[in-house]
Amino acid sequence: MTTPDPLALTNLADGATDQLLDAILATDRVVASVHAMRATAINQLFENVLHSERLTDAAAGRPVPAPGSADGWNAETRARRVAASELACAMRISERQATDLIEQSRALATRLPATREALADGRISLGHAAAMVDEAATMSTVVDERDRMLAEAVDAGSGDAGDLPSSAEIVAEFERQALRHAETTSPGRFRQRARRLRERLEPMTRERRCAERVADRGVWVEPARDGMAYLTAYLPAADAWAAYNRISDIANQLGRTDQSADGVAGAGSGDVGGDVGVVRGDGAAGDGVSDDRTLPQRRADVFRDLLFDGVMPAHGTGTGIRPTVLVTVPVLTLLGHDTAEVASIEGHGPISDAEARRLAATAPSFIRVLTHPETGATLSVGRDRYVVPRDLRMWLRVRDEYCRFPGCGRAASHSDVDHTRDWQHGGTTSADNLAHLCPSHHRLKHHTRWRVQHDGGGTLLWTAPSGRTYRTEPAHALPSG
Repeated sequence: MTTPDPLALTNLADGATDQLLDAILATDRVVASVHAMRATAINQLFENVLHSERLTDAAAGRPVPAPGSADGWNAETRARRVAASELACAMRISERQATDLIEQSRALATRLPATREALADGRISLGHAAAMVDEAATMSTVVDERDRMLAEAVDAGSGDAGDLPSSAEIVAEFERQALRHAETTSPGRFRQRARRLRERLEPMTRERRCAERVADRGVWVEPARDGMAYLTAYLPAADAWAAYNRISDIANQLGRTDQSADGVAGAGSGDVGGDVGVVRGDGAAGDGVSDDRTLPQRRADVFRDLLFDGVMPAHGTGTGIRPTVLVTVPVLTLLGHDTAEVASIEGHGPISDAEARRLAATAPSFIRVLTHPETGATLSVGRDRYVVPRDLRMWLRVRDEYCRFPGCGRAASHSDVDHTRDWQHGGTTSADNLAHLCPSHHRLKHHTRWRVQHDGGGTLLWTAPSGRTYRTEPAHALPSG
């Protein structure tokens, strides 16, 4: 019997690997081409919606609002909102993601045609194209601002425009130079190179750009699995690092104090910014109580304590949530029984039974919402008054939990209570004609051709300008009578 030649088998396996890699690369080129096709379609969607909104204005004889006027809902603004909301609902993505897709697609179709061609040919990936769009996004706007300021200076007789390149010329030069790197590097490395290139070509000073980015600062929360969530802040870099370093300094000091109290020298002390090491102690010198918190865990506890209480407590890691948080707890869970019903935090979702009981133990008050009609809440005042009664408002907040526009995750506590059928058109102030809409979607409902109606049981039926329909269910199915 002939023994197979190991070298021949190895060469055969290597050949198969090479063929598989070729197949993967060919698939990637097809995927990139499809992304280019999608970008073209999305840009055409926006142009079509914009054309429709302009026809609507023309038919209604509406004047075009002046830039900066109080009525900013002109045809282009409505087109942006309608296109984004239609795309978000159809693709089942967030409206922010849909807006980003539209802006990315418009940039590829108008300002970055060579990038779109490279994507269609499969020479770059969507990641490369997205990085190109992001880095080029501010260039034309800042050049336009520069040209406006120079024009004003020339008109005033105090400046000279000279022979400066236009915004289109600067973006085209940026794209030409950047594409060479896009076809030979990973998306992450390309983004770094493109950013450095933009710094060289960017006509606006770095100081001014940084000052403008400060206007985008914000804080937001994103639910995670298993009763956890991400709290993210977008801050000026100096402020972010200052806050992080202060948290780290306190966390490290707690570790050193605990080690001293336990007589442990040097264990887990680390430096500011380190993420390893386990310490002993609970943050209070001399307790002698063991605690296995890591440095990242101490940072998280310090961050929470400073925000909740303003100061670090002498013992433990805090005494409870100070702001209002709506926690829904089934009564059997509260009594310690196992039940299929889960406790939840408004705007987040399920939490553990133990955490629910802990929060309930320190809650200053309870709101009784039973699963039968005898709730004691006023669920309708009909046409007697427009203002929603307090108990009905809270009942709606428990029922809805979120803004009721399809796909929106804005908490009901930060949303408006909207009359689905407008009060001035005969709508009643009742549970079956009220629902929470965040300010953004509240305006969308009143300024565009999106329509909504109640469909029983707290369900809303939305009809988009395109005619597509979407149904949104309440977070909790509560009886309304």
